[in-house]
Amino acid sequence: MSRRLLPITSYVQENHLKKEFLFDLQQRRIDEKFKYIGEQQANAWFNICNSPDYDHHRKPMKFLENCIQDLVSDHKGDVNVIALGPGDALKEQVVVDTFLEKHRVSLFFVDISREILNVAIQNVGDRDELKEVFIADLSKFMDIEDIGRYVKRHYNSTNFFTLLGNTLGNYPQAMILTTFRNAMKPGDKVLIEVHAKSTESLEEEQIDETLKGYDNPIYTEQLIASLSAAGIDGTDGTIEVEFNADKFFPQIDVVEQYFCFDRNKVVNYEGTQIYFAKGERILVDYSNKYTLESLKHLLTSHGLRTIKHTKDETGKYYLMLCELA
Repeated sequence: MSRRLLPITSYVQENHLKKEFLFDLQQRRIDEKFKYIGEQQANAWFNICNSPDYDHHRKPMKFLENCIQDLVSDHKGDVNVIALGPGDALKEQVVVDTFLEKHRVSLFFVDISREILNVAIQNVGDRDELKEVFIADLSKFMDIEDIGRYVKRHYNSTNFFTLLGNTLGNYPQAMILTTFRNAMKPGDKVLIEVHAKSTESLEEEQIDETLKGYDNPIYTEQLIASLSAAGIDGTDGTIEVEFNADKFFPQIDVVEQYFCFDRNKVVNYEGTQIYFAKGERILVDYSNKYTLESLKHLLTSHGLRTIKHTKDETGKYYLMLCELA
């Protein structure tokens, strides 16, 4: 039996993406989305998820399975589950299955990577709950707001956004929070998963343990793949990992990863030459780590009220259920 055709709406223009990538190269800071756009980049990401050395996919999945029932137990009425950055869509199906015990559910995927979306659609299979797919940039709040309005108009009256996999911690905080906060209306909710830290100030041993989770060949492969469109590869330099405080929210710690050039390099991209000197660095990835207090303060300061929250038994992950304040 052939797979049913899903409506797919794109808010993304290829020429705009190329301009953004050029700007990012010039600024020496690559946006998160370029880790996932393209076959090579998406495959590298799924290799990470499937790696036995990568805990940040397997353990949060088990955590979600154990606590989702309690998190959504008070929900009333049919619901639209809007997955912002669904990845392989395995967690989103856990959310949908829980809602289905009492409610009708319509499921929607939103991501900028066609390759990621293809895998998410494949993993969902022919489930009737998946209604439509949107190719959109999570940093463009007007597009996400438009998707939220459209879904309510054509399906159920309540939206339930999911922002899992520490997606919140991989974007500039004010930008990503403004995106889905503006898309939410009274009665809507958002489920957020983040990486936790146990105390405000981590000991040196705890910091070293955190950094070890990022210093591995499979993760390095994906980071370097994000630069491949510019003709930069592993022969040009190496990845350096650092542990710092977020520049705008110093109460939040961040793991930053830089591509450091081992030699001079001239990049030709879209008719523009960019010169990188030996020792120069490009920020290619960062991942924020939160205490419960810093996370609650961040959410409150952006107009969100925490309804429920829970921390996994290892102390490494939080799930936060929020609504408009």
